[in-house]
Amino acid sequence: MMMNYSLAAPFAHLCAFSNFACKAAYWRHLRKSLHSMFVAAFLILPLAIATQADETRPEWLPEAIELPLDNDVLTDRSIGSKLRMFSFSTEQNTQTMLQTWEEALILAGYSINQAQDDVIDTIIEFSGQGINNAKIVVAPSGDDARSTINFDATLQ
Repeated sequence: MMMNYSLAAPFAHLCAFSNFACKAAYWRHLRKSLHSMFVAAFLILPLAIATQADETRPEWLPEAIELPLDNDVLTDRSIGSKLRMFSFSTEQNTQTMLQTWEEALILAGYSINQAQDDVIDTIIEFSGQGINNAKIVVAPSGDDARSTINFDATLQ
């Protein structure tokens, strides 16, 4: 197919200007869109981080148990309507954490279920306030400095 250049020549300057104007408008629109995206990201990102921090705590976990700031959630499961499993890893001293949690649970009105001959320092068993029975167990740590803490609970 042959193009008749004699017809296109008078409109060449209009086509070039139109092409330039379209590209300029495109870049202005793109710049405004990118600017809006960056502003939105800087406004929303702190909210998303705060929301994510709140989501690491299961709703069934007693408020008396304060999770360490460096917790890295490994498991958060619901089995049926009553069984809950939650585990995380931390670099905090687990013996101190368990002692603090046990005292806080007692002050919050939970019953600590520990037999006289049960002298294991890495387990807390408790019940009360919507929890039939629950167990907090510190798993033996491996080569790294992080310890794993497991929560198993049966809700009422």
